[in-house]
Amino acid sequence: MLGVGLIGASLLRAVRKRLPETRVVAWSRSPDSREFAAAWAEVAPSPAVACEGADLVVAAGPVDALGGLLREAAAGISPAARVTDVGSTKRGAHAAVAGATYASRFAGSHPMAGSEKGGAAASQPDLFAGRACIVTSLPGDDPAVAAAIGDFWRRLGSRVSRMTPEAHDAAVAEISHLPHAAASALAAMLERRKCRTDLAAGGLRDTTRVAAGDPSLWVPILMENADHLVPLLEELARETEILRQALSARDDAALRALLSRARDFRQGL
Repeated sequence: MLGVGLIGASLLRAVRKRLPETRVVAWSRSPDSREFAAAWAEVAPSPAVACEGADLVVAAGPVDALGGLLREAAAGISPAARVTDVGSTKRGAHAAVAGATYASRFAGSHPMAGSEKGGAAASQPDLFAGRACIVTSLPGDDPAVAAAIGDFWRRLGSRVSRMTPEAHDAAVAEISHLPHAAASALAAMLERRKCRTDLAAGGLRDTTRVAAGDPSLWVPILMENADHLVPLLEELARETEILRQALSARDDAALRALLSRARDFRQGL
């Protein structure tokens, strides 16, 4: 395990709970994370040492650090090891490993689980249970690699889907990255207006919850998927303009239609 943040630490705990006979070795740059990991795994002094003898290498660092992290680990990755990451974008992950000695044994992973809270202390052993996990591979990749990595996630309780990196990034732009961007824009606007948060109830907290995510993690994610995200933000602006026009015109029918569509979508989640 390379990286012991929220996802990495949750993986350590999930493996210890569900696959107790598995030997797990972890590495992290953070002394606090290394101390946390010691309760659930052996702690290695370097990425390369952490990978020595491993059947599966999981890189759990930020998306913009993946390439450097795996370069540090490369010398320890055995010729038989399969390699995956857990980042929120996948085209960059596949590009980062292209040309590496283990590239033919790489498939991306994206567990659709997490929290606005970060760090190992927020980890949960059942974070992946019942949640979707997307495994990505390119046309021409060995299907056995993605199948084996998918089986790993299934053993942790996840529901596994297979996609290309491009299809993954397009899908999560809609269901993950756009909601984060929209919540952040709303929270930033209200912060600028110095709104009466002392009067706020659950609606504001629910709508802006994901905006509490760590910007150092989210800036690279949003930037890497900007080509999918920008058109969605433009479409959201058009939808907001429909709402504005309905209110300006006091158009009860148009407003009711938009709110009804929104309610039906939400109830279907």
